Amino acid sequence: MVVTSRLSKVISFFLSILLVIPIIYLVIYGYGPFYVRSVAFGKELISAIELSYFSSAIAIGVIIFLFTPLAYFLARNRNPIIESIVDIPASIPHPLVGIALVFIDSPTNIIGKFLTSHGINFYYSYLGLILALIIVSAPVYIRSMQSYFEGLPLSYEQYAMSLGYSELSVYFKMIFPMSVGGIISSGLTSMARAISEFGSIAIIAPFVQGWIFNGDCVASVYIYNEYQTYFNASITASATLILFSLILLAAARVSRLLLIKKGYIYY
Repeated sequence: MVVTSRLSKVISFFLSILLVIPIIYLVIYGYGPFYVRSVAFGKELISAIELSYFSSAIAIGVIIFLFTPLAYFLARNRNPIIESIVDIPASIPHPLVGIALVFIDSPTNIIGKFLTSHGINFYYSYLGLILALIIVSAPVYIRSMQSYFEGLPLSYEQYAMSLGYSELSVYFKMIFPMSVGGIISSGLTSMARAISEFGSIAIIAPFVQGWIFNGDCVASVYIYNEYQTYFNASITASATLILFSLILLAAARVSRLLLIKKGYIYY
């Protein structure tokens, strides 16, 4: 049994390494033979990464506010129809999300006429960028929080409901305050997904106009643009984005461990 356990650990380790070989390869070559000093931590790349983090943080804030109650509902009332709807954005090619947003904001349809008549524009805008990130990242957050809620003990809720509290009251007065740890952990995971998004953004908001990041694009689009013009620069830029992504991933893992240790997360 001991030999089998060790063998399974070794196999699992090497299988997990297979997943990150391309990432390791990019970092080694991005800061090695293909290193481009002007790109590695250049102003344009850093600004693109800042825009990625900024827009993703806003998107996750909206997701937490809107979809945490839905995750709780699905955890306590399994509904295959709603769950299937939630999974749709994660199961379709993401460029379709960008195309859909462009079409919705087009004056060729009723909704688009209403939006354009009120000056609401998705294309090349912060609004379009954040909407795309919300749509593609919400399923990750909802599913993660659904699993978290399913892991919570039901005894507190059952006791509160026996006293006459409604499910909605129990959620806002008891469950939500208890779930801060899970929300932070799931939010950071979902934010990492938002930062990596490319397909929908490349269509609806390849760059944004106005305010802080006027004329800037998110990191994934920036790297794609570099790939089309200067291959070595795209490798170096990819390596830098990987480092920033690893920082966020490490923050998510460390926060999860700390929250588990303090009892804010139950599993």
